[in-house]
Amino acid sequence: MAHSHSGCQSPRDYFTEQLLTILVCGALAFVGIQMYMQDMLRHILAPQFHFPVLIGSIAVLVLVAFRAIAVWREAGELQPLNDMNCQENHVHSATCNHLPGLPDGSGGDPNLADDGHSHDMSWMFARMLILVFPIALFALGVPNTGFSKGKQLDAAGKDTALNMSPKAIEEAAKDTTTVEIKPLEVQPDGTKVRELKTAKGLKIREIVSTSGDTKYVLIPGEGAEFSFNALTEAAFDADKRKALEGQTAIMQGRFKRLGDKEFTLFRLKMTCCGPDAVTLKVRIIAPQAVGEFADFDWVQVKGVIQFIKAPGQERYTPVLVLSDITDITRQPIKNEYEF
Repeated sequence: MAHSHSGCQSPRDYFTEQLLTILVCGALAFVGIQMYMQDMLRHILAPQFHFPVLIGSIAVLVLVAFRAIAVWREAGELQPLNDMNCQENHVHSATCNHLPGLPDGSGGDPNLADDGHSHDMSWMFARMLILVFPIALFALGVPNTGFSKGKQLDAAGKDTALNMSPKAIEEAAKDTTTVEIKPLEVQPDGTKVRELKTAKGLKIREIVSTSGDTKYVLIPGEGAEFSFNALTEAAFDADKRKALEGQTAIMQGRFKRLGDKEFTLFRLKMTCCGPDAVTLKVRIIAPQAVGEFADFDWVQVKGVIQFIKAPGQERYTPVLVLSDITDITRQPIKNEYEF
């Protein structure tokens, strides 16, 4: 069965398609390797998927190399077609040297071996355009960050302040279960100082002046780095709350103001990839007004862990109580996400 394709397909179309596919696939593999090397994957994928991306990219690069060799050999073996052997409406035969993939009539009836095929290149260029898109984004430096400022602040919610005043520390110091952990000391100026520990694990310094005025100051420990997820989970478990209360936590995250002396520290948690990220939050209460920080600033805080029931709620909220405003410091961003 004969068909018409106006003088046979030009080798240019076939090899154009092959070379563009090799080029684009090789570029995609290169981008995957570079994103791993430059630690750009942390913006879009959880760490457990970074190494598989590297292995997959290397595998694609190896396949691209094999295909490039195969196409190079094809180009070397291809014989030029002439007008006598390949005319319009010609019949394919074993001697009709079409490009690979076109019917050649070998092994059967040449008339039956000829089937329809298209030489339209428009779909090939459309495929290339789609594949080139992520390469173009990488060339522009994307991804270079996580979610936008507005989206993260919206995800942090609109919590209301607990309005826990510094008087709360004084009330805690009057707890009937308060245990003295350091003997009373009398300073040269007559000031009396002692350290207390409450039932909830708070360490408080009691300072009594010569005039009889008493001042209470929270004493944080050395502190250890805590994850948001650890405090969030503990809020729902009585045993974990009891174990963590009174410990000093060091945490980093985004700042969102709730009041003069209170703000939310929040961070995103990524389980698999960026779209599945959720917001984890801890309430921060400072003894002085927090005026020099703005929403979305990346800060580090050091405070004593407490779990408090918000007004009108039955669930506990993880809270860090700071001893001084200096326990809040700006830090360079390590990673938007907690894993």
